[in-house]
Amino acid sequence: MEKAMNIGVLGAGQLGRMLALAGYPLANRFTFLDTTGHPSAGIGEVLIHTDQHHLLDDFLAKVDLVTYEFEHLPVSLVQAIEEVKPVYPSSEAIRVCQNRAEEKALFDRLGIPTPAYRLVEHADELAAAARELGCPVVAKSVTEGYDGKGQAVIRDPAEAAQAWRSINHPKLIVESFVDFVREVSIIAVRGRDGEVVFYPMAENQHVDGILRYSVAPMPDLDDSVQQTADGYIRALLDELDYVGVLTLELFQCADGSLLANEMAPRVHNSGHWTMDGAVTSQFENHLRAIQGLPLGDTAARLPTCMVNVIGREGDPAAILALPDAHLHRYDKSERPGRKLAHVNLVAPTHEALMARVRACAALLPEAPEPRFSFEQAD
Repeated sequence: MEKAMNIGVLGAGQLGRMLALAGYPLANRFTFLDTTGHPSAGIGEVLIHTDQHHLLDDFLAKVDLVTYEFEHLPVSLVQAIEEVKPVYPSSEAIRVCQNRAEEKALFDRLGIPTPAYRLVEHADELAAAARELGCPVVAKSVTEGYDGKGQAVIRDPAEAAQAWRSINHPKLIVESFVDFVREVSIIAVRGRDGEVVFYPMAENQHVDGILRYSVAPMPDLDDSVQQTADGYIRALLDELDYVGVLTLELFQCADGSLLANEMAPRVHNSGHWTMDGAVTSQFENHLRAIQGLPLGDTAARLPTCMVNVIGREGDPAAILALPDAHLHRYDKSERPGRKLAHVNLVAPTHEALMARVRACAALLPEAPEPRFSFEQAD
C-alpha cells in the first residue's frame, strides 16, 4: 500500500472540513492554510497564513499535494505553490473563475450559451448597457462576488448611477434577466488521466443570492438536458485540463434549454446531497481525482434534498427524529446569513421527500418555504 497522503487545503471552512471527513477513511491527512484569519474547519492541522513566508514554507513541507476549497485566493500565491507541489485543480482554473469576464469569454469560446451580457467600466456605460439589453438587468462586479455579494438589479437605466456607486468596483458585467423556469447545477469530476464522471443534475432554490435547497435527481428532467449539461461541463474540464470536482450553475428556460450562469472550481453547496444520496460523495470523488485514484460511482441512491441551515440552528434532536435525516453541522457560531449546517433528507419517492423537506423546514427558524418547479400545479 502507498503511504497516507497529506493533503494541503487552501481555505479552512466547512468545505475543507467535509473534504477531511471524506478523506480520513482513505488514510489521508489534512493541513489547512487559512487566508482569512477565521478558520472554522475544526479538524486536521490549521495554519493561519499572514504575509510570513516561513508559514507557507512550513505548509509546503508538510503536504504531498494541494487543493482548495475557496477560489477567491491570490492567483500569485497558487502559482507560487505550483512551483513546489502539485496543485489540483490548477491556478488557471482559479484565474478564470475569479473573473466573470474571463469566465464568460471561456463559455463563449466553447459555445456554451449564456444570458446576453455587456462589460462596462463607467456609470454612463452601465446606463447604456441597461438600455441596450432592456431592463431589468443585473450588474455584478467582475471579481470578488459570491453568495449574491457585489450585485445590483437595475429596473430602469436611471438607476445606473446609484448601482455603480453601491457596487463600487472599476469593472462590471451587466446581464439581461433570464426568464427561467428553474436554477439547476451540474457537478462533474475529472481524474488525472482525463476520466470524467457526472452527477445527476440538481434543482436549486436560492433566496437573496444564498442557496437554501437542492433536490437531486430531478424527477422531470429530460435525459437530453442532462446530456447537454454533461457536454458543457466536459468541454470546460477538458479545456482547463482540470483535475477534481467542477460545478456549473445554469438556468433552465421554459423550452428546456440551458444558459450557463457561473462555475465554481471546487466542491459545491449544491453537491452536498451526494454525501447521503449518491453512491460516492463529491468530497470523496474530489480526493480520488486529485490523488490519481479511480473515480467512484456518481449515481443517486434515492431522491434526496439538501436543506441549508442558515443564521440560526434548529434543535438537532428534532431534526434527527425525522425519518432518513442526516445532519451535518459545521461547528460554527450563529450569525445572520452564515451557513451553519445542512440536512440531507432521503426518501423512496419525490412526493415523500417533499413532505420530509417541509417537516424539516418547519424546525429551522430561518428556513424559507421550499418551492420546486416539479411541484407546480399540473
